[in-house]
Amino acid sequence: MPFYTTYKEFLAKTFPEWKRVRKLPLNGGMSCPNLDGSRGKGGCSYCNNKSFSPVWDKAGVDVQEQIAEFLPRIRCKYKDAGILAYFQPYTNTYAPIDRLREIYEPAFASEEVIGVAIGTRPDCVPFDVMELLAYENTRKKVILELGLQTASDVTLERVGRGHTVADFLDAVKRAHASGLIVTSHVILGLPGETMEDFERTAETIKSSGVSAVKIHPLHIVRGTRMAEEFARGEFELLSFEGYCNAVARFIQIVGMQIAIERFSGEAQNETLIAPDWSGNRSKIVARVEELLQSNQPG
Repeated sequence: MPFYTTYKEFLAKTFPEWKRVRKLPLNGGMSCPNLDGSRGKGGCSYCNNKSFSPVWDKAGVDVQEQIAEFLPRIRCKYKDAGILAYFQPYTNTYAPIDRLREIYEPAFASEEVIGVAIGTRPDCVPFDVMELLAYENTRKKVILELGLQTASDVTLERVGRGHTVADFLDAVKRAHASGLIVTSHVILGLPGETMEDFERTAETIKSSGVSAVKIHPLHIVRGTRMAEEFARGEFELLSFEGYCNAVARFIQIVGMQIAIERFSGEAQNETLIAPDWSGNRSKIVARVEELLQSNQPG
């Protein structure tokens, strides 16, 4: 008996004509309202795009050039895969409409690309942007990835997210009304949060009706305010066992109707400070599934 719906199963249902779908990360060269002063300066306290995006340094490279550079690498390994273009770093709806059209066009025009995933913040999809995405969705399927991180407004304020849970729920509702597929991201282990907070976040994700969710452990990475807070001993990270319990409980709550894109992963390169167990994907997956099988998370 399966414990959860995998992202692979979600992609197979979304793109049934393809046996395999692979993401092609792209950098649209956009910034973030939490960086440029519109909402805040310095970004979210935990965020350093260099730590998680393989294309963080491609902001000045034309999207068409990025496709030409990275697509052959995927094709070498996955010759028969459908390609899902993925605008990943920063806030990929944070630009004037005409500029967004220019940025997205190479992906939507490419015969190799079967769909487009766009990562963004829930407070950065105003009416005109949603209208553009609804139009693009008539050309190729659009998956809108909205970062929630936590369903606690107190924590969102503490880490400097600059948006609320209500912003997230409103964005999901409008995206669904526009015919878009919506997925989300959450972080388990943000400072001060407990199992009760993780359960509330899971309930919010479930009630929102998103199609899939990425679950991440909190990473402490260099060059962030949170790294400074961690060094000062202002909070403690979840242990390996604590994180696995939180993930298992989260999965129990969201159920089979929401696909789990991932619940492991390690910050890239030299940026990671802690936790030291986050890169052991197989161990995390095995323990979470063991907890789910025993029905004893928490």
